[in-house]
Amino acid sequence: MGFRVKRKAYKLVFQGTEFDGLEATVRSLTTGQLLQLEAARLARAAGGTGSEGATREMVEFLADALVEWNAENEDDGTPIPATLDGLLSQDLDVAMAIIAAWQQAMNGVAAPLSETSSGGEPSLEASIPMDAPSPSPTS
Repeated sequence: MGFRVKRKAYKLVFQGTEFDGLEATVRSLTTGQLLQLEAARLARAAGGTGSEGATREMVEFLADALVEWNAENEDDGTPIPATLDGLLSQDLDVAMAIIAAWQQAMNGVAAPLSETSSGGEPSLEASIPMDAPSPSPTS
C-alpha cells in the first residue's frame, strides 16, 4: 500500500490591491508544470517573438488549475466562468495578478520579515573584536 499524494489547493485573497475583494481557489501544479510555468514567465519577461505564446501558456496553466473565483461581469454582475474563456474575457492584468500570487503560494514565499529582522544576514558586529590588537611578540 503506497502513499497517496493529495494535490494542494490555494485560496488567493486579494486585499489592498487594485483587485481588492477578488478571491480565487487554484490547484497546485506538478513540479514539471511549475518549471514550465516559470520558463514561460521568463520568456514573457524577456519579450521578443516568444512572449505572446508564453503569456498564453501561462493563462492556459491558470485556467486548467482554476477551481473557482468570485469574478463577476462589471455590467450586470453575472459570474464569470472559471475557465479559459472566462480568463480570456478579462484584462490581462487580472490573470497575471492571480498567476503571480499563485506562484508565490506554490513556492512557499513567506510573509515579509519584521522590521528588526536581519533578513538572514549574519550580524558580524558582535563577532568582530573591537579592541585594538596587542602587538605581535614576533615583531
